[in-house]
Amino acid sequence: MIPRWMGGLARTACRLLAAALALGALPVQAAPNGTWLSQPQIWYYGTRQSLNGVMAQIRASNYRVVFLDVRKVSDAMQREAAEAARRHGLLPVVWVQSPQYRALRIPDLVHEARHGDAIQVDDHFFANYTLADFYWLRQVYTKPIFCSIQPFQAGLVPSTGCNQLDVQCYTAQQFPQCLKLADRLGAVVSLSTQNTLGHRSQLGARPFNTFLWQGP
Repeated sequence: MIPRWMGGLARTACRLLAAALALGALPVQAAPNGTWLSQPQIWYYGTRQSLNGVMAQIRASNYRVVFLDVRKVSDAMQREAAEAARRHGLLPVVWVQSPQYRALRIPDLVHEARHGDAIQVDDHFFANYTLADFYWLRQVYTKPIFCSIQPFQAGLVPSTGCNQLDVQCYTAQQFPQCLKLADRLGAVVSLSTQNTLGHRSQLGARPFNTFLWQGP
């Protein structure tokens, strides 16, 4: 006959084993990496003196990076957005949007990123500037460079110089192939809030960006 106390231990062990197996069965969660604030969003939060609040919300959602589109945003508001990000442990990255339409040269890109702690060049840059331009930027810009491409631009990725690369997986139909490309390039997966953010359960443990920040 098994002593009562041993039977109790066995039942406890079974419960602990079942709990451990249940925990082990939980799906691995994708890791938030960065989110974008557009030019109108920066204006909206800045004019309402709530940049500090939105940065707190972004950090509370476990993002580490905030990309800032500062076109035509006042110098003071640019500075405040970057400072608010830092206060909440976020890395403020200036997203240089549509440089080709504004005929920006490399020194202009560096100037636009003056209040950030890093710069992002995206698919528009890689479609309209040369690799020589990128390496010129890498030479004169001493802070991190974030690179963002569309899937068909994989051949335009510089061999060196991008501190972080992301692939814009914005189309649901091409989502599986885009994930494979991001894995091959060692890139972060960028999701569209309208088209692919709902597919983030398929990411496994991959880090992801969100375009754009939608708030709570």
